[in-house]
Amino acid sequence: MSEPPRKSTRFDPPLSEIQARQMGELQRGESHWDVLIEFARDEEVGVLRGRIHFVSGVVHRLSGWIFLEWSARDIETRFAEFSAQELWNLLDSIA
Repeated sequence: MSEPPRKSTRFDPPLSEIQARQMGELQRGESHWDVLIEFARDEEVGVLRGRIHFVSGVVHRLSGWIFLEWSARDIETRFAEFSAQELWNLLDSIA
């Protein structure tokens, strides 16, 4: 007897439920990136997920869902713990 198909565990919220907030900029020499946090409610878990977007002109890079908190304020607090160097390291790792 075969097993029933597994439900996808990938978190992919509808665009209408996504919120984003500008969090600052990264600049090193000629390299300039706008940094944003995306928030989306995960009803299955009952929390807010967050990920970081880096935008430079038409180039866009984003992290995985690295924040899992109760509120947007909690995610912003956690984001504030990142140093500029840690953000550069994250950006470099998703290049």
